[in-house]
Amino acid sequence: MNEAHQEELTSFEEQHKVVQKNIPYYDLKWKSVENPATKDTWNWLAFFFSTFWLAYRKMYKPFFIISGIQLLWAIPFYFTDLTAWLDLPFYGIISIIVGSFGNRWYFNHTNHVLKQARALPETVQDSYIQTKGGTHVGIMLGLHTLLFALFFALDFGLSFIPTETNIKDVVRISEEADTLEVYMDNPKWNYIKQEGRHHVVEFTGYDYTEKEDVRIVLYVYFDKYMYEWNQVYINGKKLNEEDSIDYELYIEDSSW
Repeated sequence: MNEAHQEELTSFEEQHKVVQKNIPYYDLKWKSVENPATKDTWNWLAFFFSTFWLAYRKMYKPFFIISGIQLLWAIPFYFTDLTAWLDLPFYGIISIIVGSFGNRWYFNHTNHVLKQARALPETVQDSYIQTKGGTHVGIMLGLHTLLFALFFALDFGLSFIPTETNIKDVVRISEEADTLEVYMDNPKWNYIKQEGRHHVVEFTGYDYTEKEDVRIVLYVYFDKYMYEWNQVYINGKKLNEEDSIDYELYIEDSSW
């Protein structure tokens, strides 16, 4: 993203033609360091809006690189049990990187546009700079529509792979699972094995209101994306069929 050298730097007046909007801000930031092509200054807009800011400023290369990293980051969550809280430090790091390096990236981007323009006939240079420089809300929205579509397609495709994580998620995304996790201390979901058409998934937890250890065995039919309760154990003792149904209805009613 930084291939410009000091001798290739152009005057800020030339770069104004590329920046077009919010020129005083970038003038201030770039003049605050000895060499804005290699030195970084902080950009709050880039920090908070990251890929939106990159697309808005027509910096397509860093936009696609960071978007690609975000897409790759989502893949492991379908193959192993990773907490969603990991997204916070990941996207926080992305924001810090773009906020820290954004002004330098943009300075080198304007240099690149001017360099490309000089290689063209003089009669079309201004038109080229007007087209490649400035900002564009439509491009920003269009690229993020594409990005969200790719995230949706990735989620749709990977969620149908019969990994242990995806199989457990058939149960874990249900309202009953939410209720069980709220009612229990140390709730855990374990994949046990496959038996014919169904997979055996087990939930364990401690019911702090009733002072009971709870273990529930569920059958997951991944091809139909559905599950059913099979057995309920309270303090290691298996409940009879009637009591198991009553317990399931109790959790189901509490979920509503």
